[in-house]
Amino acid sequence: MLSHVLPVPKWYREYYASIHADPELLSSSGQRDSQTIPSSTSTNGHAPSDKNYHILITSSHLTKDPNQQVEKLRIVGTYDSLPLAKGAAHRALFDAGYEAEFFKAYGVSADFFDKQDIPRQDRNGLLVYAVAQDSTIFQVRIVTTSNDAEWTHQFEDGRICRDLYYVLQTTASYHDGSEGENSRVHNIKGVFDSYEEARKSALGVLANAVDGMTGESYAQYDEVAANETDCGYGENVLVHAVGQDGENLLVSVVKGQVLENVRLMEASMRIR
Repeated sequence: MLSHVLPVPKWYREYYASIHADPELLSSSGQRDSQTIPSSTSTNGHAPSDKNYHILITSSHLTKDPNQQVEKLRIVGTYDSLPLAKGAAHRALFDAGYEAEFFKAYGVSADFFDKQDIPRQDRNGLLVYAVAQDSTIFQVRIVTTSNDAEWTHQFEDGRICRDLYYVLQTTASYHDGSEGENSRVHNIKGVFDSYEEARKSALGVLANAVDGMTGESYAQYDEVAANETDCGYGENVLVHAVGQDGENLLVSVVKGQVLENVRLMEASMRIR
C-alpha cells in the first residue's frame, strides 16, 4: 500500500512552489540538474539545438489477467531545451486536465521511485510516477533524439510548434517464471513532419540492409499491408516481431498531441 505517501494536494502545492522558486529542476536520478536555461530560448535568431526532447505519457492498469493489461501512450510535445522540457514534463498530467485529487500517490524523486519498487532499468528518462485512485499508473518521461531536421521553437516555452509523427519502437520483455508481460521500453527511432515519411522509416526499423536483418531473422515477423494502417497488433502498429529470445517488438507511427493548457498558453503568446 502507499500509506507512506503524503496526500497529493499538499505534496503538489509544495512541489509546484519549489519549481517556480528555483529554475533548476530535478533530474530522473533525483539530483539537481546543473544545466540552466540557455540564452537561445528567444523566439528569433538562435541556432538550432543538436538535440530534441520528447515528452511521453503512458498510462497502464494492471490486472491479475495478463491478457487484460493495457497500456496507452501519448507523445505530448517536442522541445529543443532540456530544462524547458523537464518543466513541461513535470506539469504534463495537470496540463492534460487531471486534478491533484485524482491521484493517491504522485512523486518525482529517486527515493519515491525506490518506494514504488520501480526497477532501475525502467527509470530511463522517468520524471513523474503517479497512481490514480483506481490504481491506473501514469508515467511521464523524456526521450532524447538528435535534431537532424534542425527544428527550432517558436515561443518561449521551447516547444517545436509543428505537426510531428514519431516512429516508436516498443520492446515488451518477460521475466523467467512470470505470467504475462512485465516490462515495456519505448524508444523513438525517428521524427518526421509527414505520415508518409514516418511510415517509410518505420518499415525499415527492424528489417534493413544496414543491420543485415530481414524478416527471417526473427522467430515471427508481421508487416502492415500496403493499403492498411496497422498489422493487426494494435492501433498504428506497422511492424510486429518476436525475437529469438522471446521479446516482442512493435514499431508504430504515433502523431504528436498538444495538451490543451499548452495550446492556450501558446495562443496567448501569439497575441502579445
